[in-house]
Amino acid sequence: MKNILSPKRQSKDARFNDAGLAQFMGVVAILFLLIFFFLPLVHILLRSFCDFFELPELFAGEATCSFSAFRNILTDSYYLGRLGFTIMQAFLSSFFSLLIGLPLAFLFSRYDFPLKKIFRSLLSIPFVMPTVVVAIGFLSLFGSQTSLTGLDLRNTMWILLFAHVFYNVPVVLRIVSGFLEGSSQRLDEASYLLGASPWKTFLRLNLPLAMPAIVSAAILVFIFCFTSFGVIVILTPELQYSTLEVEIYRRGARMLQLDKAAVLVLIQLVVIMGLSYVYSRIQASMGLGLKAREQFKKPEGKLRNILYVVMAFSIPLLLAPLVAIVQKLFFIDGSISFSYFSNLGEVSRSVGFAGFNLALYNSLRFSLVTVLLATALGFAFSYAIVRAKWQFLDSLSLLPLATSAVTLGFGYLISFPVLSASFAGVLLTHVLIAFPFVVRSILPALRALPVNVTDAGKGLGSGQLSILRRIELPLLKPALIAAASFAFAISLGEFAATLILSRPEFATLPVAIFDRLARPGEANFGSALALAFVLMVLSSIAMFILELFGESEF
Repeated sequence: MKNILSPKRQSKDARFNDAGLAQFMGVVAILFLLIFFFLPLVHILLRSFCDFFELPELFAGEATCSFSAFRNILTDSYYLGRLGFTIMQAFLSSFFSLLIGLPLAFLFSRYDFPLKKIFRSLLSIPFVMPTVVVAIGFLSLFGSQTSLTGLDLRNTMWILLFAHVFYNVPVVLRIVSGFLEGSSQRLDEASYLLGASPWKTFLRLNLPLAMPAIVSAAILVFIFCFTSFGVIVILTPELQYSTLEVEIYRRGARMLQLDKAAVLVLIQLVVIMGLSYVYSRIQASMGLGLKAREQFKKPEGKLRNILYVVMAFSIPLLLAPLVAIVQKLFFIDGSISFSYFSNLGEVSRSVGFAGFNLALYNSLRFSLVTVLLATALGFAFSYAIVRAKWQFLDSLSLLPLATSAVTLGFGYLISFPVLSASFAGVLLTHVLIAFPFVVRSILPALRALPVNVTDAGKGLGSGQLSILRRIELPLLKPALIAAASFAFAISLGEFAATLILSRPEFATLPVAIFDRLARPGEANFGSALALAFVLMVLSSIAMFILELFGESEF
């Protein structure tokens, strides 16, 4: 067969052997992470433990290091209590997220029903909602005696658990249903022929079959809740509800106790790195990515009624905070009003927000550039993991999720004074925070690519670069769309590191909302509601694009 590539093209591709391109991508990705993630982190830890102000002094032997902060933290009952509370709330949040998410995952993976794709998109929206938007939603529902429910649950464990379940049920739904959809339904049919009911089939067949995905989802949800920050700071600001992440912020940002903050960062990293390793190993063994295209059954009888009850309960429960924002924003004193939008064009004199137009412009340009950089970085990581067999990069890609955005912001202030308070500095933090989600979107699809397709390209004399461009990238289009959607949504909602690094001209919508929430008065809360609505719409659009055109690990 005649080679479809020209000799000139073949000679160019010949420079890359089967693993050479993947190794090159892996080296580039590692260098990026070493410079823009590990260096700031190491720098802030060294400045916390050692008596020096510049790294050269450390290597010259002029620094004096002390590890007394470790002993103080590990023997202090307050910090041990914060560690215990962090683990407890993450465990409870994971349990209730699984309790609600597993029935939904089973129904979506095995049955077809009207508006299924729309319902799945609605249930996926909470995961990409910025924390400030979710916080305003829960304050509108349970924030005071004048809230929509008439309940004041602020500074209670209940509102914290509600917020975490709101965020993480979509994670359970996507991971578990994606796994079950990739398994054959013939096992279910065999079970029914043997006389088993749908309930027994779920308990004795589907549940054990999906156990790797369930454990994987539970670990990921635990990680998210273990490092939760925004909802805790806004909804439960009292000290008794402080977690490790919140303590890192308080000790590092407010009290400038960098030694204590650094110890808490290390404790957090040890826990999350261990969980990330287990998670990546489970994901690698699952081999997810491309779903089996089988005909879904129509629910009948009692099962159909159960489906309707579950959907009727779950959708209002998960969307209630977002609906509350709309209700509080547009319905004032029993009538429809747009008065809260009237102040959005005004220029604020605060440091956090210079005006709605500027904040919207900043949010969009940060998000769009983040999409390009984070997708490229995440693809490089994924390609090196699968094609070069660099499995250690799988756990490494989750590290930014285990690091406080506040710590990362301070690391940039110390390590890169030129980048601090600049567009590039804020952008790099967005890329680092978003790219783990990009990896989780691309990696399963890349692992599931048929080997015979790429082997056919090699048999025709194609180099790895041409195989990537002509075969792999087109097949990975759904995963790349999912990755871009996640990167856009994550960047759109990031506010902790942005708040530390940005000047007024770089203020984003989350920073603007946080600024308005910090001010007393109904007018400021109304402006925050209006800004949250705009941010909610943009995030929802990103999620709908993901649902309509993309596929992802979660």
